[in-house]
Amino acid sequence: PTPTGDVVISFVELNDLHAHLTEHADYNPTGQLVKRGGLARIATAINSVRLNNPNTVVMNIGDTYHGGVEAFYTEGNAIVDPVNALGIDVGVPGNWDFAYGPSVTRLRYTNDSVFFNPSGQTIKQPNFPNIAANVTNVSPAPRAGQSFLPPIFSKNIAGINVGFIGITSDIVPLMHQTLSRGYSFLQGEAAYRNTITQYANDLRSQGATVVVVMSELGIHKDLALANSLASGLVDVFFSAHTHEVVSNPIATNSGALVVEAGNDTYIGRMDVTLSNGRVSNRQWQLIAVDNTFTEDANVKSLVDIARAPFLDPNVNMTPVGGASFMVTQTLNRPINTVVGKTTVTLDRRQALENTLNNAYTDIMRQKTGTQLALNLGFRFDTVNPSQGMFFEDNTVANGDITIEDAYRFFPAPFVIATANVTGAQLKQTIENNLTQVFSTNAFNQWGGWVDGFSGLNIDLNLASADGNRINNLSLSTGAVINANDVLSVTGCQRPFELDATILCSHTGFSNVSPVINPATGSGWTAVDLFVDAIENNTLPTSTRQNIIDTNNTPLWPVGEYIQPLYGVP
Repeated sequence: PTPTGDVVISFVELNDLHAHLTEHADYNPTGQLVKRGGLARIATAINSVRLNNPNTVVMNIGDTYHGGVEAFYTEGNAIVDPVNALGIDVGVPGNWDFAYGPSVTRLRYTNDSVFFNPSGQTIKQPNFPNIAANVTNVSPAPRAGQSFLPPIFSKNIAGINVGFIGITSDIVPLMHQTLSRGYSFLQGEAAYRNTITQYANDLRSQGATVVVVMSELGIHKDLALANSLASGLVDVFFSAHTHEVVSNPIATNSGALVVEAGNDTYIGRMDVTLSNGRVSNRQWQLIAVDNTFTEDANVKSLVDIARAPFLDPNVNMTPVGGASFMVTQTLNRPINTVVGKTTVTLDRRQALENTLNNAYTDIMRQKTGTQLALNLGFRFDTVNPSQGMFFEDNTVANGDITIEDAYRFFPAPFVIATANVTGAQLKQTIENNLTQVFSTNAFNQWGGWVDGFSGLNIDLNLASADGNRINNLSLSTGAVINANDVLSVTGCQRPFELDATILCSHTGFSNVSPVINPATGSGWTAVDLFVDAIENNTLPTSTRQNIIDTNNTPLWPVGEYIQPLYGVP
């Protein structure tokens, strides 16, 4: 029977944990430096909602088991037990949860005995169901055409039937072809609109009074979909992947609200009120995970257990699984080892140009002597505050950079490589990258923010059309780059890259060659190069700006969002 009177259901969103186990520096929405997060405090924050409203459902959306040193050396296993202790009801994997390879992904999220882990390590599993309506199996043969994970999930809460549609990221095939082997990922706005419509109607026909979408497509694509759906199909889109802090829910043409809770430094709470069985109100609240929440003793114990091997004075680790065959990377110092200090705050919190990418590309160019350097525009990071910078509580940052911080910036096993590129190809590469971040068509966007560059001046207009944003390119010497110029460039190379023309995921380069680390005899890894620069005092000591937008587009923190919600028109 439909409950009479008012019922309030609290939906708690945790998204983009990126394997953060402990408190770390971050920014609040206005750009103030803060200390936030930590799974033990997240647990207390979630439990405070449950105590306030027993009718609470907890969702974990995207990028959970990848992103830090503990995850890197355990194929994500170190993150599983503390997350399992949060009492999550339903989850959705993110694109980085596929990053250990298809075998590990299947072993983590399914009980299919056909698959095995090449490393021999048992893969720990979440103790809550995960759903994804946009991934099907294409192999092995008996499973071809079947859903990789259940597309939907239903839960009865206080007599109300609630339906969940899961959508994981659609960019996994673009990250690396090996990560999507055996899967088919849905592509295109129309396909997603049809899929959500189908499952929303199915859930409604099965008695769901509330239907929500848990989406790792990112808030830009979710807004496009919510605006194009039929009215009344979906009540809320809970977005992830794009790390945007949504203080006020975004209304759309279909009536669905769209929200995102930043990353692990917040949880989101959406209170949905039902009056006589119909949704009558939706109230969104961001809850900052700060020191007003005490640490949950059980979760803290599990976090301490997970981190203990990495804090051991005699730590000696090498990667397991696929990473062990891809890079020569070792951990032989405790992760809290301070390798140096920074006088520049290092972070990736700008969609167009940020301090971490600028510093790191300068480091790469210093190491190799090339004219240019290029680094991928990842979103994930830590915030390394500069020496003397004030936190919101008026404590002062010491500027320390630890080994753990290095792995936070570079948790993927990339190596450094040099290559050649023509001026024409360089311009095309940057234009494509700008489209992926600032296009007014959300489904032209994918993954991350604008790449980092060193040795390059870019004059552009973000309000111009896709493919036509660059006004001119020049070297840092002032020399104009012409289409036929051949330039030397340092960048990143993904392990087992099959295409010899690819640098930092971009095609069209030539003579791509790894840069050898004499200490290992193998290619320099991003982590080792970063640590080497800090220990040898070659970390830049000042900031720079080499990208000029003649449109003067208001970007965060002047603009509310790091990546403009509807592109730059």
